[in-house]
Order: sequence, then structure tokens, then C-alpha cells
Amino acid sequence: MKKKNKFGAIDIGSYNCRLLIAEKSGKIPKVLSNFSLPTNLIKNLSYNNEFNEDNISKTIKCLENFSKRLKKYNVLDYRCIATEACRSVTNPDFFLKKVKEKTGLNVEIISSNEEARLSLQSSEMYVKKINGDGFIFDIGGGSTELTYFKNHSSDYKTRSISYGVINLTEKKEIFSKIYVENHLQKHFSQFKQIFKNNNQKFITIGSCSTVTSICSVFLNLSFYDPHKIEGFEMKIDDLENTLKYIEKMSVSDMINHPCIGSKHELLSNGIFILKQLIKIIPVKKLIVTQNSLRDAIITEIHEKYERKNS
Repeated sequence: MKKKNKFGAIDIGSYNCRLLIAEKSGKIPKVLSNFSLPTNLIKNLSYNNEFNEDNISKTIKCLENFSKRLKKYNVLDYRCIATEACRSVTNPDFFLKKVKEKTGLNVEIISSNEEARLSLQSSEMYVKKINGDGFIFDIGGGSTELTYFKNHSSDYKTRSISYGVINLTEKKEIFSKIYVENHLQKHFSQFKQIFKNNNQKFITIGSCSTVTSICSVFLNLSFYDPHKIEGFEMKIDDLENTLKYIEKMSVSDMINHPCIGSKHELLSNGIFILKQLIKIIPVKKLIVTQNSLRDAIITEIHEKYERKNS
């Protein structure tokens, strides 16, 4: 395999650090390595806007591993991005400098608008399937991103709120559950104003682990099977019934469920946010995808080298 054929994408998320390595293989990049590790970078950030030292250490150790993998595969070009956790912290430069010193990686803190653009890019095949306007949402560890798009055009509008599956618990402790619920509904109502003259019920794309977990439960999978989840379409009634079913489960039942397990609290927080979303915005169908920012980055690097060589 030639060195020039390898591309890498690293996403330093609020909960997970993720790595994707692919090689040039015709028109579609071929995945060589796909790795994810929870580092909880945003944990406790709500209390003082500073990263926890233990979580910094875990994240850097993970990124050292990623850096070695990039070298092992002779990756020619990569992009390493950071999202909500680094957008929220008081002194992100300290973290970025430490990552550079320990791993050699250049980290780029992207805006919520760039995050939305990459999210749209990663779900392009589903965006094209929607006949009309639609929106995509991503309930992450430290924020929820919503992007409204007009089909067959590059026109899109996005909003971000700093509530995700990790910091939701912290926000409830600081402000109360009622305050958080009202704040989420207010935010989603403001997002709805973007398309206030459009009274249709939307087909929406869900691009996050909350949605893939809900879909796994709905399909009654005995293990998490990405091939059965990717692109699956859930009607709103099926979605709402599945949310009710999960909410009635005991903690023990959730822990013992093959597609929930130790992430039960994160799923419960994701469901809390999702319920406020569909309470405000009319949805008729949900398209489930596990495509991520990394997929979009790999696609764009691949296309860049395609243009260079054409």
C-alpha cells in the first residue's frame, strides 16, 4: 500500500475520541481502521469551565495511541477536530498545546456551523432522498446540534445548544430539571422559527448514539449490528412508543440489555433531550445513521486528492 493513499480523521468529542483511517480506493474510500474510546473530556465542565486533569490525561493518552496508528498506516493527510468541550472550556489553548507537545497532532477547534456542515456532508445520501425540506440533529456529549436544510440546495441553517448526554445531568444539578426542560423547549422553539412558514411534518435524520441505541431496541437486536441500523427509517409512532418502552425499563433491565448496558444514563439523557425536540418540532419519520464527522472529513480529503490527480 502506498503512503499517499492513506487519510485520517480524528474527532475529539465531549465523550469519545474517535479515529478513522481510510485509503484511496476508486471513488469510495476504503476503511482500514475505525476506533473509538470514551475519555469524558467534558465531564464536570459545567461547574467551573475547566477540564478535569484526569480526563485531560485520558484524552492525551488516547491521542498518543491515535498518533502512533497514523504513523503505522503511513497516513499522508489527516484532520483532527475538537467540538463542544473545547469550545466551552476557559483556556482551550492550554489543552491544544499539551496535545501538540505529547502527540504531535495539530488540533482544530471547529465552530458549531462547521460541525453542522460536516454532519450534513456525512449524511448526504439521506439528505438527497428527502423530497422537500428536512433537518438533521446530533445529540452529542456536550451539545445538541440541529441543522435545517432545503433539499437540492446548499442552503442550510443551524443552531447549537450546550446540552448533551454528559453535561445534562450536571445542568439539572445546577439549574433544576424544570429549568433545563424549559430551556430546551425554548431553544427548539427558536429553531422552529427558521421554518415557521412551513407547516409540514418533517423527515429528520438522527446522527448520534442516542438514536442508534433507540433503533437497536426497537429492532429487538440481540447485539449492536450497524448493518441493520444504518439507514433504517422509524415512523414517529414507532419512535415515541420505543421511548416510552425504554423509560419504563428499570436500571437493571437497561444494564442487561445487549444494546444499552453501561451507557444507560447517557441514553436516558439523550431521550430526555429528544423528547423535548419532538414535542416542539413536528416529525413524521426518522432516518437513523451512525455516519459521523469523521466520515465527512475522510470524504473531503479523498476528494481533494482526487482533484489533484485528475
